[in-house]
Amino acid sequence: MKQTYYVSILIGIVAFGSSTICTASGIYKLVDEHGRIIFTNNAAKGSIEIQPGKTRLVNTTRRVDPNSGVTQITLNGSYPKVSKLQQDQRDTKRRQILSQELANETRLLEDVLKIIDLTLRKMQSHLPNHPYFISNHFDILQLRNQAVSHERNIQALKTELNNL
Repeated sequence: MKQTYYVSILIGIVAFGSSTICTASGIYKLVDEHGRIIFTNNAAKGSIEIQPGKTRLVNTTRRVDPNSGVTQITLNGSYPKVSKLQQDQRDTKRRQILSQELANETRLLEDVLKIIDLTLRKMQSHLPNHPYFISNHFDILQLRNQAVSHERNIQALKTELNNL
């Protein structure tokens, strides 16, 4: 009975020790033969260790804005910092990408609205029980869903651009 107890304790200690050893390993970056980037905790031939096997302690501060109810989280840690110039370049590039996406979404919305208008005009020449009328009715429903999706994307892109 005591022997079983000691064996189970020993297995528990070994399991705990091996789990802490596994979590202490570093993070490795590897590029495979297809050019895909793989991050792993297993060292492999050609991999680069990007995070040595050490832990970082991060302090967080939470503040809730009483007016809006939005929680802001501030991370106080040793994170990589970039220069003001580099951050401005990133913001400029992001603004360009978002502006291009906004132009694309606006164009797609206009196209969908034109197709809806054209289909509605064609439907007016047919009776409601005509097969062409019924199939176009379902097409219009799908097109309106697309239009709503584009409008939602446009609103999100405008919000992102205003936050820059």
